[in-house]
Amino acid sequence: MEERKIPRTLEEAYRLRDEAETIEERDFYQEHVYRLRREEYRARGIRTEISARRRERQSQIEFSREMFFLEVNEIVSNRPHCTPEEEAEARRFATRLDNHAFLKQLASPHSNAVDLYRRNYLELLRLGKPPAEAYYISRVMGLAGEEEFRRTLENVRNSGYPKGGRLSYLIERSAIQIRDLPGGMILILLTFFASLFAFVWVSGGEWQTASLETTILVGLGLIAAGVLMVISAVFIFTFIRSMNK
Repeated sequence: MEERKIPRTLEEAYRLRDEAETIEERDFYQEHVYRLRREEYRARGIRTEISARRRERQSQIEFSREMFFLEVNEIVSNRPHCTPEEEAEARRFATRLDNHAFLKQLASPHSNAVDLYRRNYLELLRLGKPPAEAYYISRVMGLAGEEEFRRTLENVRNSGYPKGGRLSYLIERSAIQIRDLPGGMILILLTFFASLFAFVWVSGGEWQTASLETTILVGLGLIAAGVLMVISAVFIFTFIRSMNK
């Protein structure tokens, strides 16, 4: 009997389960999906001793996730000149978005976050957006109600970007990319306070009587520190504003 690979991450477990060729193999990886999900729960302090009713609810969630990925694959595969790489990319970003939505719904069970994020992603794929762009616009849209969602979708259809235009979208997209990094928010805060310290330290120095070259270097340092502070402040503000997205 061929030895089966033991998945190390939840995404890998889902992939191996979906690629299974037999029912026995699929059930094997499904158990690893549950195991890795339970480990994620324990790491977040969530109880895993759930009742039979909640187990049934978990099965429904797993089924809805499968249907979501099937719909993503159907939309992308029907595009002209679709490549296997594009299908894999669509699934990868769908997984990232679904994990984000699931954690949002755990934090706020009545937010309906999973359904709303899936709606965002699927509609943007239907508009012809590349998977990466569909993912980031979905995150920028956040938990929008139906009316707001339709307005935002119309903006995307007309201009290619959500409300606020290209610059606003690029800032929010960059903020999301940094947030997705381990310790991204800490990095931004450290940059802000380091820039503030450098600005205060340099501006308080006795450089008024220094040579022209020194004055120019100090001036450039002050400008650089000020620019970094402004950029960091914009990202911090964007983080705070997008906490519910």
